Order: sequence, then C-alpha cells, then structure tokens
Amino acid sequence: MKKNDHVRPPGRHYILLVAVSLFLSACASGLQVRSDVDPTVDFSQYRTFNFFTPMGIEGGHNSPVFGEYYRAAISSELKQRGYREADVPDLLINVTVRADNKVSIRSFSSPYMTGHYYNNPMGAYAGSGVGVGVSVGSRASSSTEVSVFIDFVDLKQHKVVWQGVTIFKASDKVAQQLRDAIFTSVNSVLAQYPYTAGK
Repeated sequence: MKKNDHVRPPGRHYILLVAVSLFLSACASGLQVRSDVDPTVDFSQYRTFNFFTPMGIEGGHNSPVFGEYYRAAISSELKQRGYREADVPDLLINVTVRADNKVSIRSFSSPYMTGHYYNNPMGAYAGSGVGVGVSVGSRASSSTEVSVFIDFVDLKQHKVVWQGVTIFKASDKVAQQLRDAIFTSVNSVLAQYPYTAGK
C-alpha cells in the first residue's frame, strides 16, 4: 500500500456478510459482553416470554437463519430458568444488530538509502555518494464492529426492563459453525441475567 493510501470502509449493505463471518469467528476471537437492568423493576413478576414478530435481526437484508438460531438459543436459556412460552407473555424479546465502521490511522517510519554503484573501466568498483534518510507516512485501515442487542420488554408497560449486548469485531476467519457461535454468544450475555421465573 502506498503512503497515505486510505481504505474505504465497507458499505452498509455489507453488514450481513460481515456479521456471518463475525459469528463464525466469535468463539475464537472473543467477545465483549455487557448488560443493563431497570433497578425499579421486580423481576419475580415475570414467568412467561415470547418474541417480537419479526425481530429486528430478521428485517432488511438479514438472513432468517439469524432469527431462528437466536429464538432457539434464548428459548433454551429461559426455559432452563423456569420460564415458559406464552401467546400473551410477561416479557417480549427482541434481537437487533448494529454495525459501526471503525477507521484507524497508523503512522510509520521507514529508513531508506539512495545512491548507486557503477563499474570502473579499470575493473575496480567505485561508489557514488550514498544518502540515508527516513520516510514518514500513515496507513488507514478499516474494520467493522458489530453489536447485537437482546431486549426484554415488559409487555404491559411497553418498556425495556433488561438489555444484554454482545460486541464483536468482524473477522474473516471461520472458527466454528454459525449455530454454535450464536448459542455461545447468547449463553455469555444471559449469564448476566440473574433472574429465574417467579424469583
């Protein structure tokens, strides 16, 4: 890459292709997890759940397989905690995804030499003046950071009472299957949800 070249960030329509490779590499590259809770809410009142139709992650260009896997992973986790699915649930769950293009610029220095050597007619080699210097420049690189949000919405009050977020840096390396990576990310974020049904 030449000095001061810039890499154009991928287009927004590229988000899903990036997300696929992201999920596939999640377990190998690690992930950031955080959660937020409404401290005024009594979670012991919640015993049932269901999902938005469609969820945010199922809209636009997103593959329906994302929704299928997230529904299965979240359902599995909640049922282990005593929650049950219901047509009119206490908690309505939504999963959405957001991609942010990150551009980083690195400065660099590189030593160089100038001058040349030539062949003397008498057979011996003589050298020209040789100059030494340092070139300075910068390189721009782009990456895509993908955030997946899992929102628990109180159906009666129509407000988010708990949110879990997993944040990945997109990678082209395939570490394992899509389903396993999604289940792993869901397990990680719901580990920060300390409640069980009715408690």
